[in-house]
Amino acid sequence: MKKVTKIKIKPNLQESRLRENFEMLDRIRDDTVNDIESLTEDFQHMTVVAESIRRNYRALLSENQLLKNTLLSIVEECECWPSNRCDRCQKILKSLDSNNPDFPPNAAKEYRAILSQLRNLE
Repeated sequence: MKKVTKIKIKPNLQESRLRENFEMLDRIRDDTVNDIESLTEDFQHMTVVAESIRRNYRALLSENQLLKNTLLSIVEECECWPSNRCDRCQKILKSLDSNNPDFPPNAAKEYRAILSQLRNLE
């Protein structure tokens, strides 16, 4: 019978480092692909949110224009004269004047309202 001898082969360090590097590069590439997919989903979500904001803003502008038109029609249908408006019509016209110091826009309040609406969409 032949004797089988076991010969221990020294591992090739350069080869094992090369294999480890390949494995690490594969893991990095997999992580990168996952990160890109996650980023793509985030961009898709932001696009949906931006579209919703655009629709809501257009609706708000439409409602605002409708309100202005309604108030102006109230003034036009009033029996007072354009040169001598009644108190109600003067108040309406004063409120529609964008340079009116009695009705300053409250930007912080409007901003908070918009933010709360956006948070409700999520």
